[in-house]
Amino acid sequence: MKVKNRIKRTAKALIAAYFAAIMCFMGCMTAFAWNVDTLRQSIELENAPEGTAFADILVKDKKNDKYAADFNEENGKLLGVVKGCGLAKYEESGYTSMLLRHNCAVFESSEQTHTVLKLKEENSTLFDHFSSIKVAYCDEDGNILGITNEVKIKKSFWGMPAYTIAANGSSLTCDVNNGPPYFMLVLVPAAFTALAVIMITVVITSKLSRKARLKKSIKRIQSGEVDNERKE
Repeated sequence: MKVKNRIKRTAKALIAAYFAAIMCFMGCMTAFAWNVDTLRQSIELENAPEGTAFADILVKDKKNDKYAADFNEENGKLLGVVKGCGLAKYEESGYTSMLLRHNCAVFESSEQTHTVLKLKEENSTLFDHFSSIKVAYCDEDGNILGITNEVKIKKSFWGMPAYTIAANGSSLTCDVNNGPPYFMLVLVPAAFTALAVIMITVVITSKLSRKARLKKSIKRIQSGEVDNERKE
């Protein structure tokens, strides 16, 4: 009876430790969860030309482009620029302004180190459509002060991609981070659960086996004592 109680206490302790570990693991997963706003895009700026008030993404138009617009009045008002400004009129090698010549993004804010755009579609959808970009530095009147080199955008095939667009003078980089593979969020907890179950099973089986051996030993001893008593 005492052995059975010890087994129960051991099993309860292991189960409690298991669930505590699971809660800790889930807490860590939550703390480091991949959280990306796929409807907002920042343009990081460094060594921008003097007088830069904001930056814009230049995208290469496609034939019958569904996002193309003659002039985006909403962004024109937000930026305080007119249809005849340099950015609105810019069209070179098929590149035009995302903010003023398309209807897929809205100007949100601009500081010395970055400009932020709100996207009307998922970032991966837009950047799959516009596969190459440049960045234009503009003054408060919408005149272009400088343009970076062209970069190709890497395709994203899974996850919630975070695009880091960084302009440094005439240089431009665009990195894509898809975050942790979703299958790992299932595989790691499943493997952890399986390992815990195996450990609990091994401990309980070991306890039961020890109990069975102990019973056999007691029976042998008792049997020997009875035989001795009979011999006497």
